[in-house]
Amino acid sequence: MKTSYIKLFVVFFTLNCLVACSKEEELEVDVTQLTGDTWVKGPLDTWLYDNMVVPYNIEVKYRFDRYELALGKNVTPPSESKVIPVVETIKKTWITPYDQVAGPAFIRRLSPKQFVLVGSPEYNTNGTITLGTAEGGRKIVLFKLNDFATDNKPEVKQMLHTIHHEFGHILHQNIMYPEEYKRITPSYTASWNDFSLADANSRGFITEYSRSNPDDDFVEMISIMLIEGRTNFNTLVNGLVLPDPNDPTKTVPNTAAQAALRQKEQIIVRYFKESWNIDFYTLQTNAQTAINAL
Repeated sequence: MKTSYIKLFVVFFTLNCLVACSKEEELEVDVTQLTGDTWVKGPLDTWLYDNMVVPYNIEVKYRFDRYELALGKNVTPPSESKVIPVVETIKKTWITPYDQVAGPAFIRRLSPKQFVLVGSPEYNTNGTITLGTAEGGRKIVLFKLNDFATDNKPEVKQMLHTIHHEFGHILHQNIMYPEEYKRITPSYTASWNDFSLADANSRGFITEYSRSNPDDDFVEMISIMLIEGRTNFNTLVNGLVLPDPNDPTKTVPNTAAQAALRQKEQIIVRYFKESWNIDFYTLQTNAQTAINAL
């Protein structure tokens, strides 16, 4: 991961993640009331301190702070009614699965130290919106939380994709993954966003963004394997096909892409065990159980 500001576009794992928006859409907040620099702590701040700072050393910011967000972007703070559901979901679906396999000290020691919550999306000049960003392994910004609901699995997965991606970077920055991973599918490209998900999959990449560089390929694999679970991941890999060269109306398994993704999977499983003493498949099961239990 580069130390520069990294934008994790929603195109990573589903078409629902990168959506067009109208330039006429209005922000549902009076931004003139968001300029105050002082505020009095309330019950919500106490809850966040007790549930995130004390056990995990993670600060959660939900009040508007222009210095935590990109300048020149119009965004709004989240509704306070969304803050606890979002944070509880993060705890249940990201922190707890790791606690179960690695102990509570693991997340406290390695996690990003700050989550910044934003109610609206970040609108881009090309008509798309950004739903998550990460910065230097220190901070994760989550957007569009005013639409968040714990019973909306795509919304939950969308949020977790950003978190798992960034945490994967933190892990490999502490202990590097095997060099052999970079040689499995060496066709990385800076123009990854010019290619479809189907094209990326056909080349042995789990998402479009996986094609950008080996580090992001590695953490995208971790993220998708955790948010989709072993069954869905196997279905994706086993379903990769190519046109039958002998009959264009039929397909044959894309064995090269399947083999590449399986190689990546096995390196990740081995990396988690050898580097962190974590059984990845148990972590994967725990993560899926947590998502399904919301």
